[in-house]
Amino acid sequence: MKKTLFIVFAIAAGFVATTLSGCSDDGTKVDGCNEVAGLDTGGHLVYIGDLNPGLDAIRDSLTASVSGSNVTIHSTALGRTLTGTIDASDCNKINLDSVIFQPGDTLSIVTSSLPVPGGVVKIWGIRGDGTGTITSTGSTTRIDIKEGHTNISSPLDLTNLKNLGLNLRGTFLNVN
Repeated sequence: MKKTLFIVFAIAAGFVATTLSGCSDDGTKVDGCNEVAGLDTGGHLVYIGDLNPGLDAIRDSLTASVSGSNVTIHSTALGRTLTGTIDASDCNKINLDSVIFQPGDTLSIVTSSLPVPGGVVKIWGIRGDGTGTITSTGSTTRIDIKEGHTNISSPLDLTNLKNLGLNLRGTFLNVN
């Protein structure tokens, strides 16, 4: 069964935003660690290296939970749950586990600026990883896509994304 996902990794990115709680194992707040619980909303922008090709932002809502050093983040836009861990040297940073789309899963991004059929960029075969940072007001994320394929062949051939530096950068605000 083919799933169409309406947000790139941002998704993954969104992952971090919403749930890191900077607490020790006994539940007390650790100095210098931000605590974020509940719902974070925002969006992801698509980049190739440091160039933003002008795709519309991928809007997303993230909910996260923390158990010990393990983080679980549900992305509404992606319709999936991402996992990761709190960085051992920085309690405000999350390292995202591998992001792998199953065969047939497609990330769709609406665009009004690129000449693609139907105004939708489609990415499939996604494999990547990412990080996130928790702040006192929300979070930021970055998903680095290491492999994948798109329906973009002109004006640049982006049909094969391997080693092209495609990444999603998300900014999310805590709404609670």
